[in-house]
Amino acid sequence: HYAARRFYAPLLLSIEDAPPCQTIFLSSDLHQDWHGTVGWSLTTLDGRELDSGEKAAHVDPLAVAAIETLDFSSYLDDDTRRNLVFVAELWLGDQRLAVQTASFVPTKHLSLVDPQINTDVTLKEGLLTIELSARSLARLVECSLTGAPAEDGVVFSDNYFDLPAQRTISITAPLPAGWDLATARAALKVRSVYDTYSR
Repeated sequence: HYAARRFYAPLLLSIEDAPPCQTIFLSSDLHQDWHGTVGWSLTTLDGRELDSGEKAAHVDPLAVAAIETLDFSSYLDDDTRRNLVFVAELWLGDQRLAVQTASFVPTKHLSLVDPQINTDVTLKEGLLTIELSARSLARLVECSLTGAPAEDGVVFSDNYFDLPAQRTISITAPLPAGWDLATARAALKVRSVYDTYSR
């Protein structure tokens, strides 16, 4: 459901993943022109930047625009391709609207390590804000509040998303009835693909 909401968004940032090339697209279901900025970077899984750029982005109403095609052949060989990630971000002024990532091998071949995800949880007017950051790429991050009453049906503002290293992503969730901030902090569980590996 979280993925469906993202790909049905009125403004969609996407990557055509065709290693060694990555093409950034912007699709709009809006009824007016949209102007913003797309930033991109090629980094190692632990966030070391190898290349980056930024480009003004424009898409017509009810249209798709190819923003940029990038060829990373010079960075790739049999070893490095397992340790690289391409990150694209959509900005409107200083507001980041979307983040997309693409790799150069299937997830099972990435050299994933423990991302050491950090969380900072705050509460304002019954709404939890959870800021997440990681030391290394965390694929498909899952957040949950263990023990939350089933009738509360806690729904996060986003879930099952990629968390690139050295970036912060914020999500929100309603505070379950009868809980306080300390209870929520203790109940928050965060996992990623790395946690599914046999160790």
